Amino acid sequence: MKFILIATALLFIVACASLSVNKSTKFNKTEHITYKQTAETTLTGDLYIPDISGPKPAVLVVHGGGWSKRSGDMEGISKQLAGAGFVVFNIRYRLAPEYHHPTQMNDVSDALEWLYQHADEYQIDRENISGWGYSAGAHLILMAGLDRAQAPQLRSIIAGGTPADLSRWPNSPLVYKLIGKSMAEAEAEWQDASPVNHVSASSPPVFLYHGQWDKLVEPEQMELMNNALDKKNIPSETYTVSFAGHIMTYLFAGKAERRAIAFIKEQSRTQ
Repeated sequence: MKFILIATALLFIVACASLSVNKSTKFNKTEHITYKQTAETTLTGDLYIPDISGPKPAVLVVHGGGWSKRSGDMEGISKQLAGAGFVVFNIRYRLAPEYHHPTQMNDVSDALEWLYQHADEYQIDRENISGWGYSAGAHLILMAGLDRAQAPQLRSIIAGGTPADLSRWPNSPLVYKLIGKSMAEAEAEWQDASPVNHVSASSPPVFLYHGQWDKLVEPEQMELMNNALDKKNIPSETYTVSFAGHIMTYLFAGKAERRAIAFIKEQSRTQ
């Protein structure tokens, strides 16, 4: 009897998963589209386009990896977003320590500009472009989008495992590689590279999610970012992924990601 109950439960889970897949919008993926050319390199992104006619919302997706590698390629969330009807541009940017801040932030900003400029070509709603990043990618999308006075402006931002206040890690080798100087040498630069210091009255709504057991980027960082948003009365929402560290949250934050997608859709309707 126990075996039958377990088998029935497994069949039910598989059936539900199949229904979820069937409801997902079909999409096409084009890899390595150039969005920026520099003297040293060509920067590209992968574009996911849902099989839906007419103008569509879009999301600029930014990978993590401690600013120095692309260890989290964000392909999973890109597919989820495309399946939910969003045009997705999953980009690459120049890496530390060869390139220092604000190079990475500028690359993200230029990718947003590219997406805006090519909106007609890819049937994108220019007024409905959001951003999503995890870890270093969360830091960069916040830096590029929080205090953005000029168009294009992000409709909303999703930030997971966010390094929000870099000054909390004065001896971090990762932040040192990003800035190129120690905090003792360049405290003002470390502060300027911290998203908590770039919230403005015109910043877009932000959804923050973080692993409960994150030891690489402590959960306190989510609180610091949320407090900075609250002080400027920016709509925000937080989600703690229970019993998960930094990597596990990136890999298995299903409920947080689904809530984040719902957050983007809500902001698209309310603004």
